[in-house]
Amino acid sequence: MKNANKSQGIVMALGFFDGVHKGHQALLKKTLEVSNEENLESSVMTFKKHPLNLIFPSYAPDLITTNDEKINLIRSFGIQHVYLNDFNERLMNLSSENFIRDYLLKKYNLKHLVVGFNYTFGYKGAGTVETLKKYGKKYHIGISVVPPCIIDGEPVSSTRIRELIKSGKVDEVEPLLGRYYQVKGSIVKGKGLGHQFGVPTANLKLKNKVILPSPGVYYTSIILHNRTFDGLTNLGSNPTFKQHPYSIETYIYDFDEDIYNQTMVIIFKKKIRDEIKFDSVNDLMDRIKSDINYIDKIYHKS
Repeated sequence: MKNANKSQGIVMALGFFDGVHKGHQALLKKTLEVSNEENLESSVMTFKKHPLNLIFPSYAPDLITTNDEKINLIRSFGIQHVYLNDFNERLMNLSSENFIRDYLLKKYNLKHLVVGFNYTFGYKGAGTVETLKKYGKKYHIGISVVPPCIIDGEPVSSTRIRELIKSGKVDEVEPLLGRYYQVKGSIVKGKGLGHQFGVPTANLKLKNKVILPSPGVYYTSIILHNRTFDGLTNLGSNPTFKQHPYSIETYIYDFDEDIYNQTMVIIFKKKIRDEIKFDSVNDLMDRIKSDINYIDKIYHKS
């Protein structure tokens, strides 16, 4: 992406912004405040891949948002520029001062930085917010440090949200993200077993690797053709069958169309039950029909 207009200074928020959660949103709000007060263009600088992919690959997390989702979410708050940069070995080995002086200040007409309370930068994360304030004075950059966003007694963080998603507590994610967690993909042909038993399902293939809720059955909302439907989504390897591949299959309420190869969004609202191994296909289908009826009574709006 192009650098910001050199004729006008910019205020820039720094961070990885995975999920663009309530804590990140506080940074964006502060960035916009500074932009208005100091007549600066608003921006965010982040990375294409999580830095741990380079530093400790085995610790790199599955992400909450894809790069496209992250950019669109950040822009939806009114930020003018989103810089999605490579995190490479050169950048990883820059000292904290060199990161400010030789990377940010040479690359951008930077007048003000906005960071979170626990922001670290430079080689081995040696730079802290106190270090940043020191460099702000030295290089004549305004520094704003945003305090933690506390919900239910704990700071909102991408790590906290990932743990909730992985444990299937998708309903607890919504207050932290400001929206329900969702995934996007294309609909592919499955085994067609559900259709044989009168419960046709859409089999989703993800477009990008993202974090997924724990295996089980979920009440979901489905977006197709800019329309929203209630859904029942099963994630997992279906232990009733031997060597069944991992799948994301959704029964869509009040829907009967051919949608193969089309794009679908699944929004996770509530986990209904864990994955279960049944003694027979008939038992499995009976339970699926029971799950469909349960959601129909409790959640589905006819």
